[in-house]
Amino acid sequence: STRSASSVPKGQVLKGINFLKDGKDPVALDDNEYPDWLWDLLDDKKQKQKTTKPSNRQYHRKQNRDAIKSQNFMKDKKT
Repeated sequence: STRSASSVPKGQVLKGINFLKDGKDPVALDDNEYPDWLWDLLDDKKQKQKTTKPSNRQYHRKQNRDAIKSQNFMKDKKT
């Protein structure tokens, strides 16, 4: 698959990402040192495929949210 290049060069300190009390800000790695699934998060096409699989939790949550929105819309129309 074609990866987009990282927006941060290798070795740059990533300020503001640390969430540990005594931790240090992480340093960016080379693009090939990151796992493949990380790059899939940037691919809109792959993310849409995930949400169209009926066995996926995201799909069911989206379906439920859409159903609630349409029910609320119809309730507003009745008053």
